[in-house]
Amino acid sequence: MEPISKRLAICSAGLFGAALGVPAAVAQEVADVAQLPTLRVSESYGGTGATSYRSGYSSTGDKMDVPNLQQSRTVDTVSAQVIEDQAPQTMEDLIKFVPGVAVGNNFGGTQDGLLKRGFGNTDDGGTLLDGVRMPVGRSFQAVTTERVEFLKGPASLFYGMQEPGGVINVITKKPLYQWQRILGGSLSSHGGGDAYFDVTGPLKETGWALRVIGQGKNEDYWRNFGDNKQQLFAPSLSYEGEDLSFLLAYQYLDYDNTLDRGAVIQDGHYVGSRDKRLDEPWTASKGIRQVVSSTTEYRFDQDSRVKLTLGWNQDHYNDYQADPRGYNTETGELSRRFRRNTGADRENVYVALDWIASRQWLDMEHELLVGVDYDLRRDVSGDFIDGPVVGGFFPDHPEYGRLDPEGPVNPNNSDNYQRISGNAFYFKDNIHLNDRWILAPGLRYQHYDVKIGGHQPFVVSTDESDAKLLPFIGLVYQARSDLSLYANYSQSYRPNEFTPGSTVEGSYEPETGRQYELGAKYDNGGWTTQLALFDIRKENVQQVAGEDDAGNTLQRLAGEVSSRGIEWSLSGQLSEDWSLLANYAYTDAKIEKDTPQTEGNQLFNVPRNAAGAYLAYDLPAEVLDGRMRIGAGARYVGKRYGNLDNSFTLPAYTSVDAFVSWKTPRLLGNETSLQLNVTNLTDREYFVSSGGNPNRVSWGEGRTLRLKGEIRF
Repeated sequence: MEPISKRLAICSAGLFGAALGVPAAVAQEVADVAQLPTLRVSESYGGTGATSYRSGYSSTGDKMDVPNLQQSRTVDTVSAQVIEDQAPQTMEDLIKFVPGVAVGNNFGGTQDGLLKRGFGNTDDGGTLLDGVRMPVGRSFQAVTTERVEFLKGPASLFYGMQEPGGVINVITKKPLYQWQRILGGSLSSHGGGDAYFDVTGPLKETGWALRVIGQGKNEDYWRNFGDNKQQLFAPSLSYEGEDLSFLLAYQYLDYDNTLDRGAVIQDGHYVGSRDKRLDEPWTASKGIRQVVSSTTEYRFDQDSRVKLTLGWNQDHYNDYQADPRGYNTETGELSRRFRRNTGADRENVYVALDWIASRQWLDMEHELLVGVDYDLRRDVSGDFIDGPVVGGFFPDHPEYGRLDPEGPVNPNNSDNYQRISGNAFYFKDNIHLNDRWILAPGLRYQHYDVKIGGHQPFVVSTDESDAKLLPFIGLVYQARSDLSLYANYSQSYRPNEFTPGSTVEGSYEPETGRQYELGAKYDNGGWTTQLALFDIRKENVQQVAGEDDAGNTLQRLAGEVSSRGIEWSLSGQLSEDWSLLANYAYTDAKIEKDTPQTEGNQLFNVPRNAAGAYLAYDLPAEVLDGRMRIGAGARYVGKRYGNLDNSFTLPAYTSVDAFVSWKTPRLLGNETSLQLNVTNLTDREYFVSSGGNPNRVSWGEGRTLRLKGEIRF
């Protein structure tokens, strides 16, 4: 059997040949010669090019590129063409057509609080940027993103402390070795917009290439007041030599975004109206985020290389909140209070050294990855302001300016400190037993230290260290050249974090998870589809068990939560002119063991049923000397509970999005394009998620039009 690097090279040649019109029979013949039954290019319109909804490979599950049909896990990819067509503004827009991913507590629309297979929160570390854990906040920027990969199920084998639902890896644009210059901008129907540039190319014939991306944004918020502002600067530098490659990237983001607490639900109905906010004009989330990352790779030969990954990011953050506290049904009066994080520093450091090799042992091919990593997460905050509860606000006829942004320091919620560090050894081996079977064992040995505290005066609430062994086993059966079956068992861990002033009943343990998964994948080179069945169980979940004799909150680690379900997705080219995304997810996520009040309840914000479809069409004839593309899609999200007690629900909804684009090489530069996107075409009123109580429910965005123009030269 050929080395994996040679097999992938032949496979890539076949895919690009298909994109260029090479007959399918020729591509199949090349695959046969290479003894590669796992991928077959059967149509000339298929492939993994930049214009496809299909991605034929992913890198998040194995820390190296692996074809769809050889993966023993479920990975969904949002390709560059999907991002271009749908023009998502946030991660919440991006996940609309990804099965099994829902919006959780998004902290007033300012953070990526995403639930993967029922699990996750705003602070779960499950969003990665080029494989490096990101701090709380918004991690997706459309102008810098190449594609986004969603690895489902426990991801601790390679990514350490995680919830068992999976991770989201935002993969950024890299420097190119041919010159490309882009100028663009957009306008919103609510007012304002953005402008951006993207310049990349080689630095003479030195092996070096540069890319610089910049963006300025000042867009009015879609409700009756507020705006979102940011300045982005993202340079990157790469080198490609015969044996050595190097990439250094930096991202600077200065943001000032609207913090909208949304709606208040009372007796199953919202108070006030969707158009008029319950906040004040000064509510905002502000900060500066910096990201530095580098990868250095040295190739000993075509079958062996080492890779060093370094990452550092920091978010200096503060906010202003007008927090709803209670609604009087008799008078129609809403009481509110001012709250503020005066300043928080959130920092992550990551170092990983990996050896990646292909070896022939006992007539079997082994794709090996052996590595060590160090991961540090550090969060420090200052004074937390808690103002008095103030009435006099009537949602039906709101008068703003009655709540002043001032108040005393709350010592119980100030000076919070969190430091979680870990170092680990891990390995994974994809063993090609023969042309049809792949066995994929893996293991991680993880040591971690946790120190958490807060309060004024400072109190340490958690100071623990421990070690965990986290096994993984996967199996792939290549039934045909375009069909594979797979199964896996994986585990996760996440340190429990106790708040200052609480007392722990019993011994300390991290939160742990495990998953059993079965699935099938079909990939004909033009489109791909996958079906997965999973069973996840999470243990050592924190729960409140009353108070001790001194009045401190008593917590214990006896909770148990499960998530079982089915996920299906399809993406790719149905023909030369038609592109399709489709998905469905059934997720039954519930509390198995907890206090009597919540045991047996469903996890909040998790819909049992969600589905979507998005169809795009390239008009075959020229329109105004250019090419036109149109598309539309609908997403259905079922009923969800809004809190742990399951005392109120968020209704099911269906939203519709659409776009039309036009490109021509005959106007300005090499290509000029115009694109109009419409979000929530029918202007449906719906709730996207809850913050865990009826006073914090986020509205879905009303009908919004965005017109984008771009010039490439």
